[in-house]
Amino acid sequence: MARVSGLVPSRFLTLLAHLVVVITLFWCRDTNIQACLPLSFTPEEYEKQDIHVLPAITEVTLFIAVFVLKKKPF
Repeated sequence: MARVSGLVPSRFLTLLAHLVVVITLFWCRDTNIQACLPLSFTPEEYEKQDIHVLPAITEVTLFIAVFVLKKKPF
């Protein structure tokens, strides 16, 4: 049986930490959007900043596609 090196667990922990941070950001998305706007903002400004969240949604989708659906040769 092959020995597991330190690189595999550290890579897994890094990917897991990234996933947790992204999930937390989406969970508090409304608060994060309001934090980047001035105290008095219009609904149009809010919608514009909300659209900027789209690349993060794409990143999560790609993350899941690459690391969960990836076939590993045995």
